[in-house]
Amino acid sequence: MVRNFIAVMAAGMLLCAAPLHAQSFTNGTLDANANGWALAGGCLDEAWDGANGNPPGSIRLNACGESDSDPTAAQTVNGLVVGATYTISVDVHLHVAASGAGTGKSFGIFLNTQPGNPLLLTEFLDGNWHTVTTTFTATSTSATVIFAAELDARTPGGPGSTTDVSYYIDNIVLIAPKAASVAVPTMSEKALLLLAILLAAGAVPTLRRELARRPSARR
Repeated sequence: MVRNFIAVMAAGMLLCAAPLHAQSFTNGTLDANANGWALAGGCLDEAWDGANGNPPGSIRLNACGESDSDPTAAQTVNGLVVGATYTISVDVHLHVAASGAGTGKSFGIFLNTQPGNPLLLTEFLDGNWHTVTTTFTATSTSATVIFAAELDARTPGGPGSTTDVSYYIDNIVLIAPKAASVAVPTMSEKALLLLAILLAAGAVPTLRRELARRPSARR
């Protein structure tokens, strides 16, 4: 009985202190559509593709290699913890690479603005799926993550010239660190202390009855 009561008391305290976890991407698997993602670009060929993916179902980031726009997919996530570092993971596969277009930096992940503020710049010209990861530290409770292909000279630290390398992306995940689980709202320290006192007080009669039933207590 005592053990059960203590277990219930501990569970109650944990529930009261339980934080809200940061929101992840909506529809990161892209199995049936691209709902939740804002698609944009010059040629308007960025779209959900049901025939390709890992497994099938992906976003195709394809345009016409313009020097003043890139095909992008973006989504705003909320519930972030300021100061916490989050990991972005995405599967990337080459769609089409125009002859001589590869520069090593035709694909990028951006935070809040594109082509500014790149988190990662890379390139894949083979026929394989590649899992790409990068991180960012939240400076507010929300952030917009942008995936872009066919990058051009407008990108800071980017290819230095216009590329025409398009990609499929799939399995987009936002991983919150353990530190981010310390999110508000939680009960204040005073409220937790008061709860502990009340629960402990409620345990006293049960403890007395338990001790009274033991043989040693009757001697």
